[in-house]
Amino acid sequence: MQPRQSAFSPQAPATQEWAVVLLLTALALLLPTHNSTPDAWYYAACVRHGHELLLPHHLLYNVVGWLWRQLLPASLDTLAALKALNALAFGACLLVLRSLLRRVSGPRTPVAGWLLLAGSSFGMLRFATENETYVLPLLLSLLASRSWWRAAAGETGWRGWLSAGAWAAGAALLHQIHAFWWLGLLIGVLWARPAGRWVATAWYSLPALLVPLAYAAALPSWQLPFTLRTFWEFVFYELYHGHAGAAPSGRTLLLMGVSVVRTFGQLHGSTLALLQRWPLLAGVALLCAGLMLAAMWQLWRRRRIASANLSSADFGDENKPATLAAEATQAAPHRAFRRTHLLILLLHLSCALWAAGNAEFLVMLPSLLALLLVRQPWPARPLALAGGALLLWNLTFGLLPAHLLRFTDTAPLLARLEREPTAWWLLSDPNLVLNQLHYRTGRPVGPPNILPAPALLVQRPGQSAARLRAWLRRCRAAGQPVYTDALDGPRLLDRARLTQGDDATQRQLLQGFRLVRVDSAATAFGWVYLTQVQ
Repeated sequence: MQPRQSAFSPQAPATQEWAVVLLLTALALLLPTHNSTPDAWYYAACVRHGHELLLPHHLLYNVVGWLWRQLLPASLDTLAALKALNALAFGACLLVLRSLLRRVSGPRTPVAGWLLLAGSSFGMLRFATENETYVLPLLLSLLASRSWWRAAAGETGWRGWLSAGAWAAGAALLHQIHAFWWLGLLIGVLWARPAGRWVATAWYSLPALLVPLAYAAALPSWQLPFTLRTFWEFVFYELYHGHAGAAPSGRTLLLMGVSVVRTFGQLHGSTLALLQRWPLLAGVALLCAGLMLAAMWQLWRRRRIASANLSSADFGDENKPATLAAEATQAAPHRAFRRTHLLILLLHLSCALWAAGNAEFLVMLPSLLALLLVRQPWPARPLALAGGALLLWNLTFGLLPAHLLRFTDTAPLLARLEREPTAWWLLSDPNLVLNQLHYRTGRPVGPPNILPAPALLVQRPGQSAARLRAWLRRCRAAGQPVYTDALDGPRLLDRARLTQGDDATQRQLLQGFRLVRVDSAATAFGWVYLTQVQ
């Protein structure tokens, strides 16, 4: 009787791997989010109207998007086109990851299972279905690691180090955070090449000279003079303008922990809201938990059996020292690769922690973990079960709701803005409205009467609750209406609520004023109300 083969058995690895890549890429193409972030609208507006194509934090992302847009019919929506570009880049990431996993692992490694596990993580699926800046640079960094491995393994000479440096420099030009990947590979060159390390380092570093040249070439597009100080401040624009970095705190650690978990499985205030609205989804949640528990049980059992077999097989093996010596010689590139990518992982984790646990800076985490763990003796079936559980969870609570449901509805608000251009608007997400206006009208500078909600407004330098109330009284005396949408809306426990405050905070700042609801809009999680502050 033939033993039953695993769903991810080594008998047909290439077919299984291609099936995973095609399945996940198709899902990303078919299920783009219909609830785009403010940044996604902004990048799409820049590409659509040719504004601010060279942004400091991700210098060439909008340029690549603009070039992609020129290849497509003019009738195609720009935002949708850019989401499709990221979905295709996601598929390319999986292909490069497949090549890397095959190269750095053993011949019977269940690569398809690792692809399913990494590709089904919410961090990758989330940005594969959105117009954000994180998938394209990940693709180039994975290509850099592939070239690095080929050079370290002796498959290529100086060309391998040069191409690794070129891919890594390109990734940093698409997003500055990938400078850490470039740095990790640079240190890894020193580990991988005991002899001729400085020559290899020079070849790897040579393409990085293009990075400062590209930033210098971008200065005229911002009407900036070329001085050393201007150049420096342009490169580190986000840091100088207070958009990056946060002091260590308990809240930072909490957000970091949530972001790490959310990189693999969608965890958001919307998850509980979906379960409350559709209780039957609890069955899907239980199924996912059951699959994950089954994966852990099978992994534990297989490893226990393998450990026992290994102990009995090693007993009395006279050739073991020679075998181990030969394996150690062959494993030198593997050790350097593992050390290098562990360093890259730690650098990116540190950066995400410094950025207040920003989940967007952790999109590379699943790929890096797959590269670090693939040489361990992982059975195929537990990987398939765990990957299937992640995919089912993230489809149910992530991709499908974002594609099918309306989390926000700004259409009534945008229409009212046109009818009352002189009113003031204190909005819970002013950047979303401003960037949608930019996308619709082509005007990069939004109206000055769109401001943050009261709790955020008082956090601006020089502002206070007393100044806010005095300003509101002046608006009332001048006959200028003031509206806010930050009261009595859906109460989702998310990052925004943790950082901005709740309804009680908003109402405390508006004490002494009459609050009158004048309009409302339906969303998947409840009504959003427009309130006039009188």
